[in-house]
Amino acid sequence: MQKELFPNILLVAGDGRNVGKTYWCCRCIEHLSSKSEVVGVKISPHFHYYDANNLIVKTDDYVIIRETNINNKDSSLMLQAGAGKVYFVMCKRDKIGEAFESLKSLFDNKVVVVESGGLHKVISPGLFFYIIDKGKKIGKKEYLDYNPILINNDGEQMDFDIQNIRLHGNELFLDK
Repeated sequence: MQKELFPNILLVAGDGRNVGKTYWCCRCIEHLSSKSEVVGVKISPHFHYYDANNLIVKTDDYVIIRETNINNKDSSLMLQAGAGKVYFVMCKRDKIGEAFESLKSLFDNKVVVVESGGLHKVISPGLFFYIIDKGKKIGKKEYLDYNPILINNDGEQMDFDIQNIRLHGNELFLDK
């Protein structure tokens, strides 16, 4: 099955917890928001308490919330990094496609930076980054089947120059 291409989406996944996914998303948002309005999205398979005042969609399988709070949550950090709007999505792993269908109408054809461990199975993003711990074996080798751009994080810096991410209209690409 052919996946739909979203050239305006920069997708970030990582090889486990605490590898720098949110940090990288925030750096990308900072970089891109100086050139265009950016929407931030955090997709999690874990369901947490949420503020019902910011509820966009709620089903038995997923919840979409607009982030407006300033705190230390990943979605709030995206807002603080310069995203015009941020959405936090909690969904069952096998329902990420359905959640994305509801979510994509909120993008208004803007540049979108998404942190998600499963969205790459459903869409083809303009850019797909996969963050790994430098010097460690890749634990989730199945991600490599999707041809991500690998970024090594040594705990202090990442081995990718963010200035190489460019926009043409709202389409993302890399300088070679």
